[in-house]
Order: sequence, then structure tokens, then C-alpha cells
Amino acid sequence: MNRRSVSDRAQSLALLKRLVVLPLLAVPLSASPLTIGGLAETPSLTTRVTSAIQSTSKLRSGAVVRVRGADARGELYGTGFFVDPSGTICTAADLVKGLDSIVIVKDGKEYPCNILALDEGSGAAFLKLSGEMTRAGENFLPLRATPTPLAFSPTLSIGYSKEEEPSISVGMITGTRSHEGDCYFRVPQNIAKIPLTEGEAGSPAFDLDDHLIGMILAEKTASGDCRILPVGAIEKLNTDLLRFGQLNPGWVGAVVEEAAVPEGNSITRIASVEPGSPAESAGLRSGDMILVFGNHRITQPDQVLEASFYLTAGEKVPMTISRGGKIRHVEIHCINPSDTRNHLTTP
Repeated sequence: MNRRSVSDRAQSLALLKRLVVLPLLAVPLSASPLTIGGLAETPSLTTRVTSAIQSTSKLRSGAVVRVRGADARGELYGTGFFVDPSGTICTAADLVKGLDSIVIVKDGKEYPCNILALDEGSGAAFLKLSGEMTRAGENFLPLRATPTPLAFSPTLSIGYSKEEEPSISVGMITGTRSHEGDCYFRVPQNIAKIPLTEGEAGSPAFDLDDHLIGMILAEKTASGDCRILPVGAIEKLNTDLLRFGQLNPGWVGAVVEEAAVPEGNSITRIASVEPGSPAESAGLRSGDMILVFGNHRITQPDQVLEASFYLTAGEKVPMTISRGGKIRHVEIHCINPSDTRNHLTTP
């Protein structure tokens, strides 16, 4: 029996717990190899984090830009990053909403931008350069959905604070959250302990393998954490822009709730169906238990909310329900919730 595996695992768990409570770092991209307080005694993870900082700063910092805007109250600063070679930039919606003028700053030069799309429900906004920027999309971050990061996994973000140069902040994923208080997110978000300062909303976040895991939405929440919008959600929105030239969410018009009595593994019940909605047209009724929605097996109501975010208007979505103990298979034709021709409103 190899007893080292047991001791190594205990050491790793102890280190991860300590990383959560130890002061975390904001490291200039030009910084020397990482030293984190008392972590020198655990060289394997320290070396890995140091290597990740060096690799991520070298490969990804070229895609990150400072976002600056102005309104009647003054100037605002934030961060953004290129998501395709045509010069589309993703940033935080709260940063650019309502601004009179927006520029990005890269290599000491300013370039004017327009808001291409803004999705307040997810917290993401997309900017487009209104002028020409030489080799604008030469460096961009590919948008590929990744598995939800595990709790206690280290993460890095590249952002601009009030300094002229970007820096890497080192933190820790602490879990996922679908709501905060009475505010429900359109898509569950990763929660992290990262030492962010003003100007770093909109920063891309990475794991130690240099995979983009999402974008920093809020520098701090009520609990003192920061929220990260998953990269899969950004990919969905950007795909809409590429396919349709605008955001194109899908809507079915059913409200779900938690049932007191489960049906199989699901406690997800339809509470109401909007009159004239795709859900009504498909024959769904209040009281139906949802077992499968699209390609997702459903156990909790939150899973329906998350799956709904990834719907696209015009798609047909298969659903498996249980009604009176009998299994039924239906297909719903999604529409855009803002389609005024149908006089529908999102519940």
C-alpha cells in the first residue's frame, strides 16, 4: 500500500484551506516568481501557481484591455478582453451601461468603442471598435465551455486597477451560487475569493491550466466575495451575435417551483404557464413535473433556470414530463421574449 498518497492528500487539503484565509495576491505581470506567505513549505502547488502566473501573463495578457467611459458623474474604469479576431470585446454590463462615451486603452493608445450588445440578466456586455485598430484581434481569448471549477481550486484573473499596467490577482474558487438574497441570477455563477480593486470588473479569470473559466462581474458581493460569469454563458451570447447580429434568447413561458413530493429524482414542478406562450402551445400544464429539459436531466428548479439561459429563439426543445404518474414527451418551439408580434412578456 502506498501511504504517501494519503499524506499528500491531507497536505493538499490543509494547504487549500489555508489559501482561503491567507492574504491573497495581486501580482504585476513583470513580478518575479511567486512567494505566498507561509506556502514555501509546499513547493508543488506554489510552483504550479508561479508557473501559471508566468504562462497566463505571457499568453493571455495581450487580449486584455482597459475600458474607460464617462457620463455626467465622471469617469469610470474597468477591464475587458477580446473574444474574437474581429475585435469584439467582452466586459461587465454594469461598467458600461448608460455611459456617454467608451474607449479602450491598449499599449498606451485609446480606441473608441460602441456597445454592440448588453445583457443585464447575465451581466455581460460586448463592445465593438468604432475605428480601426491595427491587428485588433491578433490576441483574443477563445470561448470554450469548461466544467464548473471545483471548490478550493486556485484561480487567476488579469485586470487593470488604477494603474496603467495590468496585474494578475491570485485567488480561490469557493463554490457556485444561483442567487444572492432575493436576486436570482440567469445563470449560476462561480464565487471566488480574489483581492480585486476598483477597475477590475470585466477581468477574465483562468484556472491553473490556462483555461478561461469566466469573467469577473462584481468586485465584491454582500458577502465580500466576487462573482464570475462562466465562460459557457459568454460563449452563448457571443454565438448569438455571430449568428444573428444580436442577442437571441429563447423563451418558453413556464414558471417552475419546488414540489413537496418528488417524481423520481425531480422535485421540479410547473407552477404556471403563460397564456399564448410556447409552453401552452406544447400542452404543458400547471402541476406537470419536469424530468428532462433539452439535454439536461432535471432534479432542482434552478437547473431549469440555468438550462433556459442557453435556449435560442427558433429552436425546438425536447422535454420529458410526468403528469398524473404518466411519462410524456413534448417539444417546445422557443421564441424571443421581446418578440412583440406575439404580445408576450417574460414572467
